[in-house]
Amino acid sequence: MRHALENHRLSIAIEETGAELASIVNLENGREYMWQGDPAAWGSQAPVLFPIIGVLKDGETEIDGKMYRIPKHGMVRHNQDLELFYHGDDRITFRMCWSKETLKTYPYEFDFRVTYRLRNEHVIVYHEVMNVGEAPMHFCLGGHPAFNVPAVKGERYEDYFLRFEHEETSDRYVVTKEGTIGAETVPVPWRAGNILPLSHDLFANDALVFKDLNSHSVVLESLQSGPILKVDYAGWTHLGIWAKPNGNFVCIEPWIGLSDAHDSNKQFVEKEGIVTLAPGETYEMSYDIKILGQAI
Repeated sequence: MRHALENHRLSIAIEETGAELASIVNLENGREYMWQGDPAAWGSQAPVLFPIIGVLKDGETEIDGKMYRIPKHGMVRHNQDLELFYHGDDRITFRMCWSKETLKTYPYEFDFRVTYRLRNEHVIVYHEVMNVGEAPMHFCLGGHPAFNVPAVKGERYEDYFLRFEHEETSDRYVVTKEGTIGAETVPVPWRAGNILPLSHDLFANDALVFKDLNSHSVVLESLQSGPILKVDYAGWTHLGIWAKPNGNFVCIEPWIGLSDAHDSNKQFVEKEGIVTLAPGETYEMSYDIKILGQAI
């Protein structure tokens, strides 16, 4: 089931299963900005990543002396048990709470909420993680929105590029065949200091994983039609850029944490970027999608 919001500029839709952002439409020109999940390339659209990003080494991790198997990207993705918690004029919130079943996979008592808010030409995605247990809890958090490339009919994938906020020289960390993060890095084809041209070949070896970017925002642009949208990810510690080589989309992924390292010791509390949350505390993080297309 989909739930919708609309203002004078945009309409958005969110799938109740997994609370995935499924549509952003410019009401002036009818343009759809979100990838529509063609299963021939990639069937998802914007998975919510909690309490892990990517994969665990060998699919397992150790927490307090016991091994657990958490699925790729965590427990919110594809989950049909999320609750529609609030639906107002400008925002909608979905909620997932711990249960006896979740404790078998992830041994912490949590209250997780994701909110989508419309404000003029902005779609703001808020995350709240509440520790309702009696012990510190540990987690990673991430977004995975996929945007149409090309966004304008008649254009080519190669017409598009990402313009980062500041000059960048970072290499990308290699993703192994198992989905873990390797120790080696590979140069990125930066142009003019902060431009990353898009091509299907760019993703032949999986995602571009960044740990040390200078920028806190990035704009998706077209050589033909100009700026399309901007993602502001201030506060997030890592960034992933990904697409399927046969998919006409690009994912701009703000992360707190990473997939397991290829040489991980499988200790969950020692994962890179892991967040530790004390009992009774709440962790909040958000990112902002601003539509820049024509007639906005």
